[in-house]
Amino acid sequence: MPRRLLCTILLAGLLLPAISVAVAAEVVAHVGVNASTFHMDDLYSDAREGLATGVGVRLPISDNFALMPEVWYMQKGFKQGTLWEQIHLQSKLQTITVPLLLNYRFQAVSADPRIFAGLAVDFLLKHEIDRRDDDAGWIDVTDQDESIYWGLVIGGGARLFGWFDVDIRYEHGLTKVTNFDYEEFDDVIPAYQEFDDAYDRTWTLSVGYWF
Repeated sequence: MPRRLLCTILLAGLLLPAISVAVAAEVVAHVGVNASTFHMDDLYSDAREGLATGVGVRLPISDNFALMPEVWYMQKGFKQGTLWEQIHLQSKLQTITVPLLLNYRFQAVSADPRIFAGLAVDFLLKHEIDRRDDDAGWIDVTDQDESIYWGLVIGGGARLFGWFDVDIRYEHGLTKVTNFDYEEFDDVIPAYQEFDDAYDRTWTLSVGYWF
């Protein structure tokens, strides 16, 4: 991933609180855990847990509707995977994820529950794979994968006591992360192997603080 683009994304995340002040919006900071895997017909795997932390700004459109631009750091991947019934591997993925969500808030006395949906763009920072059937250890395959992929985000949450937040969401990858056409697999796959696309599937549970 180009360093200039990464710096731009991180700068945007740091500027979100300043933007919120300028437009009288609200900022929420989150920290939580991911459970993620890849979806692919010839891949069987268990979910990998990882860190999820981010910041978002609530930009009101009406009393109930708001836009929520966010910037997250995500750790994704999968564990105990079997690819094409012959390669045993696991994956560790790091991304900067930038969702733009439409948020609907149900106003209540002691809590403000909400639902939301929108699109997210994931910028790949690093992807490593570990073939459990050899001794090579973790191999960096970042340059052989897609540097950007898109996903659909749906979820819900609640704001409690005016400052505490809980959030659960699901990201359904719409474009591929990889197809596993790695040069590291040339010694174990036949030349006629068909390479299907693998898509991100991630659940995130987090708590947050409203400023």
